[in-house]
Amino acid sequence: MSIVERLAALRHLMQQHQIDYYFIPSSDAHQNEYVPDAWQRRAWFSDFTGSAGDVLVGLQDAYLWTDGRYFLQAEQQLDMSHFTLMRQQQGLAAPIDQWLGEQKTALRVGVDPTVLTMRQAQRMQTALSAHGGDLVAIAENLVDAMQSDLPVLPRHPITVLAGEQMGASAQEKIARLRQSLQGRGDAWVETALDNIAWLFNIRGQDIDYIPLTIAYALVTYDQAVLFIELDKVGAAQQQQLAEQGITVKAYDDFAAALQSLSGTVCLDAGMASWWVQQHVAQAELHVQLSPITSMKACKNPVEIAGMRQAHKQDAVAVIQFLSWLEREWQGQTEISAAAKLASYRKAQPGEQGPSFATISGYGEHGAIIHYFVTPETDIPLGNDNLYLVDSGGQYTCGTTDITRTVHLGEPTAEHKKYYTLVLKGHLAMRHLTFPHGASGVHIDMSARQFLWQHHVDYGHGTGHGVGCYLCVHEGPQRISPGLIHQPLQEHMIVSNEPGLYLPGKFGIRIENLCLIQKVAEQADSASQHGPFYQMDDLTLVPYARDLLDFDLLTAQEIEWIDAYHQRILETVLGDLDADTQAWLQTACAPLHS
Repeated sequence: MSIVERLAALRHLMQQHQIDYYFIPSSDAHQNEYVPDAWQRRAWFSDFTGSAGDVLVGLQDAYLWTDGRYFLQAEQQLDMSHFTLMRQQQGLAAPIDQWLGEQKTALRVGVDPTVLTMRQAQRMQTALSAHGGDLVAIAENLVDAMQSDLPVLPRHPITVLAGEQMGASAQEKIARLRQSLQGRGDAWVETALDNIAWLFNIRGQDIDYIPLTIAYALVTYDQAVLFIELDKVGAAQQQQLAEQGITVKAYDDFAAALQSLSGTVCLDAGMASWWVQQHVAQAELHVQLSPITSMKACKNPVEIAGMRQAHKQDAVAVIQFLSWLEREWQGQTEISAAAKLASYRKAQPGEQGPSFATISGYGEHGAIIHYFVTPETDIPLGNDNLYLVDSGGQYTCGTTDITRTVHLGEPTAEHKKYYTLVLKGHLAMRHLTFPHGASGVHIDMSARQFLWQHHVDYGHGTGHGVGCYLCVHEGPQRISPGLIHQPLQEHMIVSNEPGLYLPGKFGIRIENLCLIQKVAEQADSASQHGPFYQMDDLTLVPYARDLLDFDLLTAQEIEWIDAYHQRILETVLGDLDADTQAWLQTACAPLHS
């Protein structure tokens, strides 16, 4: 179907349901970042494939809301004669709910209630009702109704992990969840797949790049239930789960289980869908951030050790790749280079595939923040511009995410200037000491300050949380200019990834994953502040020496770089072949020598 045919078909269905607009978010019933093909409705309908973006279709107009990471991509993929791009950043476009309220007319907006969170539904309903409008739940997804050959949902078998591998048994984690419910409610409803995987110590293969299985969970004081397609759980897995006090029921039984709940039911309004809310009809609702999210964010000693091991192995693969790239770049393209990096990772023990779609962007493609190379966009690598590669791996012991920007020839003064400014911000945030209670918004400026001095900035957050053999993007912590109430806590893992993007020219990003560690208690007996924290690098791959502008670096920054490079040599050198060892020793040689 052409976009004209898709719009016409949807508008016909909208008229049947007597609605003025139909909302097509990128999300699915579990708010997954990577949505299974069967639930890729927004991408199918609009042709925009970015991971974040929501479509609103009216009887006469159509809009796509997305953020600064995807402006360039949206301009390339959308049919702009039929869609208006709503640039959701820095006040360029009002959020959807606010925009609906600004129309000041009684609008009926239809939506599949499974793909809208309770919080989103409340905001949209409030905006609409102010002018006599209404948010209409339509049980049949209208985009699905337009397709004659829908993809099927994946049904891969699950793996049940031992408590020793995860640092705590599922039974222990469930006990912690029940303790957090004391005085708040009688049941916890969990819809987020990574929370379910962490709580029950299970992993799956239903979601691209992330070891998750499609399921729901319900925990009360006397039962813990996993709702899942039963053919994904073999007899051995059922027994393992039963030994942890977990009952397995069919995925489709979840709706009836919700309807049977009474008392007070706790759930996360930012994750649980409007559909879930509609089905919990006999109980009182208590809304809060999922305690599982908070417990999962602070890694236990086994998870920390696993993440360190994963990053050591990942460093071997990435260093092998960078050494190879410097020698063999001629004749390579964005796709072939990404494939070579993947082959080095695949050789590492316990490697389970990439943790997200590799961003391999040469020259102006590097300026597209979430660029995804295709055979149609693939270009050769050259030696006259920057090459940005953002990639990560899933290992049975942990998850990695790293970005490096390199030049394969003689960089220009502009390349060096902006690379060094980005690196200065990266180093500043890495070495910043901050007090207990500080959140990401408090430290974000440390990474941007040097770019601001030169009147440039970047349009994405500086850091996100990361799971352990789970999601590469994990909450609740985030480092961003946006208002964030979640404090950064000891043993959280965050990315440190400032960047700079000059459309039509090049992009720069430098990313390490870091563990938040305590560096001091109260400064003295008179102080009421503390403890204090700092980041510790997990990533162990050198920066681009030839892109440094030494006139912009302080003596302290050079010391930090040298100390980091020395740590890389001490940790990784012995795991490399002779040629790669020689490359790494050159890359990590002291800057002050």
